[in-house]
Amino acid sequence: MSVDARAEAFDRVAATYDEDFTDSVIGRIQREAAWRWIGPLFQIGDRVLDLGCGTGEDALRLARSGVEVDAIDVSPRMIAEARKRVFAEGLEDRVRLRVLAIECIDELPAAEFDGVISSFGPVNCVEHLPALARSLARRVGPGGRLALCLMSRSCLWETLLYPLALLLHKQARGLEDDYVEYAGGEEVDHEIYYHGIRQLEQAFAPAFRLEAAPGLNVFTPPTYLEPFAAGRSRLMRLLAGLDRGLASRPGLRLLADHRLALLRRL
Repeated sequence: MSVDARAEAFDRVAATYDEDFTDSVIGRIQREAAWRWIGPLFQIGDRVLDLGCGTGEDALRLARSGVEVDAIDVSPRMIAEARKRVFAEGLEDRVRLRVLAIECIDELPAAEFDGVISSFGPVNCVEHLPALARSLARRVGPGGRLALCLMSRSCLWETLLYPLALLLHKQARGLEDDYVEYAGGEEVDHEIYYHGIRQLEQAFAPAFRLEAAPGLNVFTPPTYLEPFAAGRSRLMRLLAGLDRGLASRPGLRLLADHRLALLRRL
């Protein structure tokens, strides 16, 4: 799928994305799980590149803590929603927003970053990881940190509840190579690449070293099960607690719906 088609796909859901994902039960759980790892990586005065920033949730979180952020997204409407939020909080001096595909980051003005984040699958839209790694190696200084959140091809819920999960998976992700993101009744079709952690590690060497690859949500259900999660807050808190204690363990993390690849620039 072309960059333009990908942009159009995410444009269609930009206006309701926060309602449908960011502020959903599962969305909040997943983001907090990611930030338990991301939060300690950066400090006041750092400059961070946010790849596929969406409506700016993570960029704003960094900016509130004193970090400068360059945030890009392929979708003009996602950037428009992010810009509204940035101005509403008066953080336009810390967050620079730009409509740009991840594959085109060499077009950014020259700058050296202390780190890079990418939350909940934008890197899965990138076909050629070695090219991305080379671009980031030119922009990230020695010791810089990367936190790249990847979608997995399958997860524990789909393994244990295969017949039901297969039906939901067909509805939400499709059986072909196209990814269908379910967002409040909308379907966002775009090509997806299920990069494994070892594949990513090899693509980013020798400029970057993989330091950890925790699972984020093994026991918490995938986002397309939000209707199931919405009325079960006590159960969701229990499952989130299990993920806090167990999702990063070897073996179990292989069953996570999302993995977080944490790398350091050498």
